[in-house]
Amino acid sequence: MWREKIKSILSWQKGREAKGRAEKKEFPELRGKQDKKELFQKAILQESRKAIQNPGCGWYHLYTFNAAQTGEPLYIACEEEELVLLRIDIGAFWDKPISEPSLEWIRRILAFFREKRKGMILRFSYDLEGKGLEKEPGSIRLVEEHMQQIGEVIREYADDIFAVQGILIGNWGEMHGSRYLTPDAFRTLTDTMIKAVDGACPVAVRKPAQWRELTLGWTEQEKKKLTLFNDGIFGSETDLGTYGTLSPETPGQKICSREEELEWQKNEMCGKFCGGEAIWGSGAEPAPFVSAPKAMADLERMHISYLNSTYDLRRLEQWKAETVEDESGLEAIGKRLGYRFVVEGVEFVSEREELQITLENKGFAELTEEADCYLELERNGTLQKKIQIATDARLWKSGEKTTLCQKIKLPAELAEPEEQKLYLALYRRRDGRTISFANQGEKQGRPFLGIFKIDPIVLI
Repeated sequence: MWREKIKSILSWQKGREAKGRAEKKEFPELRGKQDKKELFQKAILQESRKAIQNPGCGWYHLYTFNAAQTGEPLYIACEEEELVLLRIDIGAFWDKPISEPSLEWIRRILAFFREKRKGMILRFSYDLEGKGLEKEPGSIRLVEEHMQQIGEVIREYADDIFAVQGILIGNWGEMHGSRYLTPDAFRTLTDTMIKAVDGACPVAVRKPAQWRELTLGWTEQEKKKLTLFNDGIFGSETDLGTYGTLSPETPGQKICSREEELEWQKNEMCGKFCGGEAIWGSGAEPAPFVSAPKAMADLERMHISYLNSTYDLRRLEQWKAETVEDESGLEAIGKRLGYRFVVEGVEFVSEREELQITLENKGFAELTEEADCYLELERNGTLQKKIQIATDARLWKSGEKTTLCQKIKLPAELAEPEEQKLYLALYRRRDGRTISFANQGEKQGRPFLGIFKIDPIVLI
């Protein structure tokens, strides 16, 4: 009886070894020997060269609408892009409240882009021609009323709106060329806009100096309501007046050099949704040459999540003509807009039954939405178990490594050998959408970490 049992065990072990050799051919990404006593065989983890399509980051197209001209065609210019910037002209209402038909038209615009599953950045403006003083209301109270009307619509579509740029005033809505940029008026309008959106999304102002002035005395929680946008990136040494100058319209703001402001943004804009346009230059100042590697270094310090994909084409074409690590400079910049998570290592500490995962955020910025992280074990292509990891992916900082640790309880007894493939998964909390990692060999956005091979003989 016992001889037959030994023969049975030896026969089973030979079959396991043959199967292990076959699996080496089927899964070349596995590292290490297929030994029956190894509980975990880790995969080779490498970064993909592809741009990863993820929510809340990347290139965007600009779509312009007039609130008074209801019924304009609604369309998508680029299906691949996750984000859209909707610029809505409200100049027709410079002397009266926004009409109900126009507010309903704005709702239809937002509903259309929600249906198309686009993340939205909004900018409402009285002027689209560089004539802010001529076109904005003569009463600050009317501007505030418009904000309250717009805020009601924004709150209805809050989940799909990442930021509201500006406070309606100034040339092109960019907060310069306006009578309302005195400290008191500027603060009043910004506070009104923040209250109007009621935490639905952050409000973005144009300059770091403006952000600092507005947030004096604010708590860290209150500061989350305000971010930056920059439509003059690389347009000049000062980003077309974003840094290093003091406008007579905004007294009291501290003058800072470009280098000082970039270092400030590196520290203060971490975790905030920032972006804008990369510009070639203006007629007043010669366009500086900014190589793709230099641009990448600055964009990382600015925590840039989004850039215009069609403007300024002169700057974009310059980067496209450059080469950065065997790809165009434009591709290298594009795939780092926002967050880019790459798993770089995994270890299983068998004594503690603990998995240790090392990842790096190689993007310019951070994830700004809540997400849930899981280990997922599959057997024969079927999900067997999900283990939630206690981590906040919004804290996986740009340019830094993060180590995740998770206990994995192995079964005390097994009737037969068991193999389970292990994946790391990240899902946006509000809708369960997958947030993909930038690893080679990922499966539906989940990097393959390795295989647990648990044999009865190991557990005896």
